[in-house]
Amino acid sequence: YDAYLKAMLATGFRLPKENILLSIGSYKEKVEMMPSVRRLFESGFKLFATPGTADFIQEHGIDVTALEADKAREGYSLEEYLSSNKIDLYINLPSKNSFRRPATYVSNGYRSRRMAIDFSVPLITNVKCAKMFIEAMARFSMDKWEIESVDYITSHRTTVLPGLVNITALLPGGDGFEQATRAAICGGFTMLGISAHGADAFATTGDQSVSKVKSAGRGHAHTDYVVEIAATEANPAAAAALSADAPILYVSFDRSHPVHVDKYSAVSEHFKAWPQNSTVITNASGNDLATMLLLASLFSRQIHVTDVRTPEDLDLIDLSRARGLCATCDVSVYALFADRLPAIEGLQSNVQPLWSRLSAIDCFTVGTLPAQAAKAAGVKDVNPATLGYQLVLPLLYTAVSEGRLTSTDVVERFCNAPRRIFGLPEQPDTYVEIHRDRLVRIPPKSDDAKWFPDILAKPAHCAVHRVVMRGKTLLLDGMFYDQGLAPVGRDLCHVLRTMSSGPSGKQFAQPPAMAAGALSVKTAAEARPPVHARKSSLVMSPAVVPAIEVDTIDEVDAVSAVLDVQPLAVDETALATRIERPLPESRLADVMARHGNQNPFYMKHVLSVRQFTREDLHLLFAVAQEMRTVVQRSGMLPLLTGRVMAAVFYEPSSRTSSSFQTAMLRLGGQVFTANSESSSVAKGETLEDTVRTFGSYADIITLRHPQPGSVQGAARFANIPVLNAGDGIGEHPSQAMLDTFTIREELGTVNGLTITLVGDLKNGRTVHSLARVLSQYKNVTLNYVSPASLAMPESIKRDVALRAPYVEQHEFTELTDAVLAKTDVLYVTRVQKERFDNEEEYERTRSAFVIDNEVMRKCKRNMIVMHPLPRVTEIAPEVDTDQRAAYFRQMQYGMFVRMALLALVLCRNF
Repeated sequence: YDAYLKAMLATGFRLPKENILLSIGSYKEKVEMMPSVRRLFESGFKLFATPGTADFIQEHGIDVTALEADKAREGYSLEEYLSSNKIDLYINLPSKNSFRRPATYVSNGYRSRRMAIDFSVPLITNVKCAKMFIEAMARFSMDKWEIESVDYITSHRTTVLPGLVNITALLPGGDGFEQATRAAICGGFTMLGISAHGADAFATTGDQSVSKVKSAGRGHAHTDYVVEIAATEANPAAAAALSADAPILYVSFDRSHPVHVDKYSAVSEHFKAWPQNSTVITNASGNDLATMLLLASLFSRQIHVTDVRTPEDLDLIDLSRARGLCATCDVSVYALFADRLPAIEGLQSNVQPLWSRLSAIDCFTVGTLPAQAAKAAGVKDVNPATLGYQLVLPLLYTAVSEGRLTSTDVVERFCNAPRRIFGLPEQPDTYVEIHRDRLVRIPPKSDDAKWFPDILAKPAHCAVHRVVMRGKTLLLDGMFYDQGLAPVGRDLCHVLRTMSSGPSGKQFAQPPAMAAGALSVKTAAEARPPVHARKSSLVMSPAVVPAIEVDTIDEVDAVSAVLDVQPLAVDETALATRIERPLPESRLADVMARHGNQNPFYMKHVLSVRQFTREDLHLLFAVAQEMRTVVQRSGMLPLLTGRVMAAVFYEPSSRTSSSFQTAMLRLGGQVFTANSESSSVAKGETLEDTVRTFGSYADIITLRHPQPGSVQGAARFANIPVLNAGDGIGEHPSQAMLDTFTIREELGTVNGLTITLVGDLKNGRTVHSLARVLSQYKNVTLNYVSPASLAMPESIKRDVALRAPYVEQHEFTELTDAVLAKTDVLYVTRVQKERFDNEEEYERTRSAFVIDNEVMRKCKRNMIVMHPLPRVTEIAPEVDTDQRAAYFRQMQYGMFVRMALLALVLCRNF
């Protein structure tokens, strides 16, 4: 439904706000539209209708205003309402008049449709489209929509990353919290460790300063964040007392900042007072670093060294690890590209040594280098806390394109390692989509170009396309997606886990081994050949940076076809990590509400289709449609977690058995199986005792048995629901349900169809159940085509005639051209060898009817061929490529229906 509504909007169709006009021609369509009209009324729309339609709607208790086409009373003119644009949507369903009219005749309906077009009033003229559109409007509202990868097409090389983490983000000054976190989102960062130091003299050292920072972040942060507290010589006890609100201790030796530590004895006091499992960060270097590592070893502390800038410091940290110290470190991305920055003492000469020691680096950060470079370059009127975020991924993926890094390195050091080391919580439904091949050029007047002028001369690759946080799209192509959305960032101080050292940085240099079932995401370039480029523009948020020009591509391919997910695959050129995509919540509660929250299947045996009405089946089919959507998007829906199904099959089965088992597993349940060879039946145990036994272990039983009526008899002894999976030549209710669902999905309706059942109708339990289900629909014609010895049993025909005297039943011994020409559904069954006592009789009838291409040429273009499978010779393999061959799609529909059936039987509500 959301796809249909988005497709309509993409054509320029406008959603109605208040007034909807209805004009429905035929009585049949009036009846069909009534539930949808009621949905419109309940949704708060004001309804107008032409006189005949208005009378019909009012008879059903719905308030509607009648508008007249000719000689209308003042204020009730259809022409006036359309011409003055008082109508937001016009649903006009013309009657199908079979009488020839004069060429000069113009109906009122035509005139009103013409007016709607002339005055740009949205118009729908098809009953199916109208029902679909109304249902879609009722389900979705614009403010709850999400842009998904299936909603757009791109030819760029797209990679999906987890939300990035910046461990020591510069403390925003004044009211700059929102601006700084907006800049972080634009760079793909969804979590920040807010450093205890700002670019000015401010630092978080006590209760008041910590409260001030938290107040600034509350309701203004676009990213999740953790506040750090600065160590001073005077606050060991005060800092420890605030560890719950500021769980990271920042020990600074930066003498250029007024808040720093000079005496090592002060560090010792902090190590004594600070909680053992809470995080300690330091920016120490040289002799200060050696002393910090020694103190950490003496106090058995894990320590993280931030903003490492020299190879000597990295070697010292690596040596400490070799001696058993839990020490980790990070390096600013800009230290690796310092040869492109304005001159800062000692940085340029360390670039290559740092790259050569990449395996010793645990994490990447943005760090304080952008602010220092801006200060050194004399840049004014910028917020130092916003600098550097939007250049990080372009710089890193330029290095990836040059072969110096891999995508795995980027994700490990900017996401996985920070979370593991600092105990940061996972961010569900949070990810970043980047276009790795987009060439980003920073405008000369932007803040980042002022302190990093070299980026103008050497444009970098990689643009952040989209940032999603907790299932909400925050950023799309550089613009904040919903300008009215309040900042969604959270203070994470109370949800940090225990600090963990994790593996050493050397292990991070290699792609991490993936656990069974882990997923890898292949990028567009690995699935598509390169294509030609042209110019476009990428507009960044005006609050952060002006528009950025990019190179884009002429030919476009769907991202959904590009993101190829495969198990146990790690590709150096693609991102290999677990990505949790936002999964739309199921709408099963809405389905139940539309059916009055009544569940006729709950804890009932499902033994025969005669148990259920047409309305019951429609509930089942509505739930099956939702199951289909959920499976296609997320693979499973854990409704039945903790439940167990016993699959008991005393006859061979491939599709029914595996379909039921897969359905249970996709619903989060468990399955155990039994058959006549592996159970105590081989020892003479009765079916009734077997059912009693399995009823003690399981929550539901699916049972197939060769004797007609055996499942019904066994159900009397079961204290849990029993589902009939086939009882000899008796019934197969779930097959009939999935067959009917298949017809509805493939052809749109069952009413008015001609359905031809071909083959062994005497022994085929599937056709017995199907005929009974089809008898519940209107104007259905059933053709029975079979050898005389395998004709449909009289009991079935009599049952159909009693239940639905309006259903036409015809018997044939030949599949004639006349029958084929009128058939909408050709339902073919195999002649079942296991049901014959005489093999000669079987051989004489097994190939009585064979469906091949010659037969298909005589059929309608919009019909379908179905088969419960397995097939033998009754359908030639050449038919498989015909689009009308629905029997393999029918199998998949079966899983959705059986998921729905299991869920409805075991769940009262959703």
